[in-house]
Amino acid sequence: MTKSKIIAGLATATLLLVGGGTALAATDLSPSPAASPAEDRPTADATPSATGSPAAAPKVSREQAERAALAKVPGGRVTSAELETEDGRQLWDVEVDATDGTEHEFDIDAATGAVASEEVDDDDHSGPGGDDDDDD
Repeated sequence: MTKSKIIAGLATATLLLVGGGTALAATDLSPSPAASPAEDRPTADATPSATGSPAAAPKVSREQAERAALAKVPGGRVTSAELETEDGRQLWDVEVDATDGTEHEFDIDAATGAVASEEVDDDDHSGPGGDDDDDD
């Protein structure tokens, strides 16, 4: 009878090892889509700070930053918005195309929603001193 108990014990141990190994091999260790940030909308908690650790979530959302930029360019269209850290300060970098063809780039303070800076790029180089021919 002892021999049958030993065989039964070995069979049980073998089944446990094979079953456990199969379960481990079948486990998907990749991050779930819900855990990954959307490609075109980075999340604030995924943005590393200057120290390499995740930055705190901004008080001003991406949508609020976009609205602040659009308030400065009526009729404009947001082409991009990214959360950045400059000199330890979180800023939304928002780019807006205006109806007159100019491109506006805003830095929106991610803590207050205030416009920290604005740059305007007029791509129309056909005015005085401009060169709109590429035949040089």
